[in-house]
Amino acid sequence: HRNLQKLSLFGDISILQQHGSISNTYLGKVDPDGKKIKQIQQLFEEILGNSRQLKWLSCGFMLQIVTPTSLSSLSNPIANTMEHLSLLDNHIPGNTTLITAVELERFVNLRSLALDFCDFTAEMARVLADSNHVPLHRLSLLVHSVSIMHKSLDNMPEDENWKALTRNSTNLRVYIMAFDVKSDDMLRILKPSIPLERIHFDSYITCVSGAVVDLISRQYDKFLTHFILMNDVIDMSGFPDLSDNRNEDPLVLLAWRCTRLSLLAVHG
Repeated sequence: HRNLQKLSLFGDISILQQHGSISNTYLGKVDPDGKKIKQIQQLFEEILGNSRQLKWLSCGFMLQIVTPTSLSSLSNPIANTMEHLSLLDNHIPGNTTLITAVELERFVNLRSLALDFCDFTAEMARVLADSNHVPLHRLSLLVHSVSIMHKSLDNMPEDENWKALTRNSTNLRVYIMAFDVKSDDMLRILKPSIPLERIHFDSYITCVSGAVVDLISRQYDKFLTHFILMNDVIDMSGFPDLSDNRNEDPLVLLAWRCTRLSLLAVHG
């Protein structure tokens, strides 16, 4: 179907979780020899290869349907005109990434990009900051404890990379979703020059520290519009973790400092 302009795939992992945790063992029972998944991967690449008008490609948590070679199926003319690209899947084995900085050079017309934070490297930021790329409007980054465990934060953009990116993309706004991320890692990730508009914390086992909330309120007071804090643990005594005996509640200060804040949600 060569008239296809938008392809969006999102895996509902809650269905699989009804059978227990998603693991290679469970997937091995469903598809013991891997033939089904390989067939779906091939069909997906055929869709990309036959596309002539595709401008929007979004694949979230599709359990290895997207592979590191999938995007090579896109022709150069299609890659050059793609406006939105979203590749999120924390079930990719090892330190494998779904797109490299070299491959990103083909996508010169991107307005919106969504990636795992560990895959968004300093080199990718430099590619997007190049003048031959149209200004990026939206960058969505997923920070997941599983990715941080298997990959590295050593290649993430530094503050000078963010400054260069925002010089080329003056209207860029960043959305970060963090799952079960330790406060020390968040303090490393949150560089001062990120134009952070929305941040969403979702946690089952760790609490967001007052120091992280305080840093967000100080660094992004001119940008932040959405702050969402969710926790699913039974013991709510440390939610958020304010154990450093502050006199001021950092959530109150965040609401006061961030004058553009339109949504403050605390679920717990």
